[in-house]
Amino acid sequence: MTTPDPISLFDRLMAVKPTGLSPNAWTGRAGVNRSVFNDIRKRDSANVTTLEKLLSAIGVTLADFEAGVRAVDKYAPALSDPLKAPVQAFRGDDRPRDVPIVGSAECGEVEFASDGGVSMIEAMELDFDNVVDHVRRPVTLDNKREVYAIYYTGHSMAPRYETGELGYVDPGRPPKVRDYVIVQLRRPDHHDGERVCRVLAKRLVRMSASYIELEQFNPPAIFRVDRKEVKHIHRIIPWDELVSF
Repeated sequence: MTTPDPISLFDRLMAVKPTGLSPNAWTGRAGVNRSVFNDIRKRDSANVTTLEKLLSAIGVTLADFEAGVRAVDKYAPALSDPLKAPVQAFRGDDRPRDVPIVGSAECGEVEFASDGGVSMIEAMELDFDNVVDHVRRPVTLDNKREVYAIYYTGHSMAPRYETGELGYVDPGRPPKVRDYVIVQLRRPDHHDGERVCRVLAKRLVRMSASYIELEQFNPPAIFRVDRKEVKHIHRIIPWDELVSF
């Protein structure tokens, strides 16, 4: 049985809130409903778009929030006791930047079978030999050394994932239905052997011995990929898992 997270999302947000900024002023600056913090406190969750707006309003990226970095306090003098908020929220500045960000690029559309015929599905390229940067390793990934990160390209999974947004990917944990995944497609190559030529960042709908079924949002499509074309299926780690210190 999973142990409940002892530090709620509401507490983590309050921990990164600049001291001189009230919750009402924060929601106004972010352009979100003033009841959002009450909703977060009740549900212990928030959609990614709302969370990004709140964090952007105080100069914190979602990636930094995932890693536990606190906002620079622009609204009040430095605290004499920086541990008034949950100690976990201040972890981040000393977190190692050792998760590789794999080079990515748009690569157009690929034909796949779907209900009612054929769909043109947005794909992307990942160059696993090209590490463009490194990003902080959240505490939750300390024992997952094989994790890598990507920058999303294209618009097929918006608003869940937007172009330029950072995502962490776990090759070690088998995905389940409704997980978001990176599907590596293979192509015979006379020079390099069988190698990954492109990938799909989609939501997993169904798996069978002969095919996997995936979903994209823009344009809406559910389609199938022959198992013979698939080299690996890697699970995209949800942000709430990354921030569960």
